[in-house]
Amino acid sequence: MKLQLPIIFGEGMVLQQGKKIPVWGTSVKNDRITVSLGDVTAETVSDSQGAFMAELPPFEASEKLGFSVRSGRLGEEIRFSDCAVGEVFLCGGQSNMEFILKYDVGAETEYQTDDDPYLRMFTCPQVNFNGAEKYIDCTNWGFWRRWEDREDREQFGAIPAYMGKILRKELGVPVGMIACNWGGTPAAAWASMEEIENTPSMRPVLDFQEKAVSELPWRAYYEASEQPVPPVPEEMKKRMDDFMMGIGLKEFMERMAANPQPMPMPVYSAYVPGPRACIRPAGLYETMLKKIAPYAVAGAIWYQGEDDDFRDWHEFYGESMKAVIRSWRKLFRDEIPFYQVDLAPFEGRGATGAKHYPLIRFLQHESSKEMPKAKDVNIIDLGDDINIHFRDKRKAGERLAGLALKYIYGKDVKADFPEFASAERDGKDVVLRFTDAGDGLVIDRSPGDTEHSLVVTADGQEVAPELRVEGDRFILTAGAFENAKEISISYAEQNYCRGFLFDTCGLPAFPFHTEI
Repeated sequence: MKLQLPIIFGEGMVLQQGKKIPVWGTSVKNDRITVSLGDVTAETVSDSQGAFMAELPPFEASEKLGFSVRSGRLGEEIRFSDCAVGEVFLCGGQSNMEFILKYDVGAETEYQTDDDPYLRMFTCPQVNFNGAEKYIDCTNWGFWRRWEDREDREQFGAIPAYMGKILRKELGVPVGMIACNWGGTPAAAWASMEEIENTPSMRPVLDFQEKAVSELPWRAYYEASEQPVPPVPEEMKKRMDDFMMGIGLKEFMERMAANPQPMPMPVYSAYVPGPRACIRPAGLYETMLKKIAPYAVAGAIWYQGEDDDFRDWHEFYGESMKAVIRSWRKLFRDEIPFYQVDLAPFEGRGATGAKHYPLIRFLQHESSKEMPKAKDVNIIDLGDDINIHFRDKRKAGERLAGLALKYIYGKDVKADFPEFASAERDGKDVVLRFTDAGDGLVIDRSPGDTEHSLVVTADGQEVAPELRVEGDRFILTAGAFENAKEISISYAEQNYCRGFLFDTCGLPAFPFHTEI
């Protein structure tokens, strides 16, 4: 068949309401293409290479629509019978966005919830170079899953599932979540080369790639990359499931810490730096994101940053994120809202341990403030000391949904997180004021491991002040404050820490540091 559509168009797809709907693909040259959704049609003519782009007008939310694309010259037709129109979100990043519901602590509860045929999810095939599909098993990707099917449900991304369920409940329209992510990849893999090259601070990413390419055994590299990947043995699948669910993780981390030598890498894997690596600059932007653009979406959610910390690309992470946001908006031809999840508390062990998480969280927050229609979700009360894939994603999904409900759909919900605004001294008291505190601040130590989250010094000597809250004020009291020349206060500024300062809606205050 010569008439072709991108893989994201398929049975069960959810299309974005209220926006023009682009439909694109390939056929023979100068072909008259007719696109139909329900009883609405649009026509276009393919170019000299056979590429075409049609545009359907905006639709209201709908269910059970027929969709077809027909070639005038070939007489070929692609048809789907069960399509919906509602709200669509693009879900990007690395493994904590990829993390499926099957591994989440709330999975069994979610398996018991009502079937919902109009919460759906599409997972993009993880393809790191053009033609890679010939060598890997893509059968678990590339189609629209439905919440009404148990096997589909456990394969939903956990964060997209929790977010999508709330949007379904609050908006009452079909919801589609598009997973376009890959574990262990840096932000630069998801930005366009144009944006990377136009961001001077990202030069280390290009230097890294150039050095790696210069040292490659080219023939062996390409030959190895084109060998079929054998099926994963069932025992290995079981071990991976156990690992993602934290079983045996502590022992594994202790072994890693005791033997910090890096494991030898083969000539080729998707993670070996080179022209076919999933970690290469703009690599996944080219081989994954471009294949689903410009599919109309309401917005994007993002959870990533651990890999940039691992590679010591922390200092320019904020610029990396702004490059990603600009890249996605240009590619999708829309200034889509972009909501990123800040890194969760994590320490780890050995070579895989956290290094500069406080700085990356700060830059995630700052880049979100500096870009229009961008926000970040604070999860400083979640996380796990040794498991980088913390297993309770519910609150992250709920908080993303809150931002969407407020800023995209205009709902009256508390979605912004308390943020330090100012400090003043009053005798033995230091009074910290917060914006977005809602009905007031709350001290809640129930998340545990909060003892070291607040570090206070007076003239360089550590102090353990009494703490209380009054409305939007967080008040610290200590005798040492009264005559101190300098007071330093850091809250949640460690790799692993647990926030204890919240608003009455349970949203945690952002980390901060101040000196007065």
